[in-house]
Amino acid sequence: MSDPSELPSSVRPNRFASEESQSAEVTLKNFRYVVGSVNDNALEVWTDLWEQLQQGLSPSGMVLPQPEQGFQPPCGWPEFLEKFWLLKHYLDYTHRFCRETGRP
Repeated sequence: MSDPSELPSSVRPNRFASEESQSAEVTLKNFRYVVGSVNDNALEVWTDLWEQLQQGLSPSGMVLPQPEQGFQPPCGWPEFLEKFWLLKHYLDYTHRFCRETGRP
């Protein structure tokens, strides 16, 4: 009984199974690259925003007198708010991509 065709179909080797497995692995790898890239961009924007916010704080986290009177981002409000919008865009894209990838 060395011929696979003599085996019951439930235990017969499926030559397409390995191709499907490889396809799933490639899809997952591509998915990880896309999500990783978008996540890297989001983290860069977040880091920039955080650095601008920290300029009004002491190393221990206390608010310095100047920010108490009103925060002014060093890059200006339009650019600062644009970065927040960009961060939201990256997070929304990643969220939708993750939700829609698993659907048939």
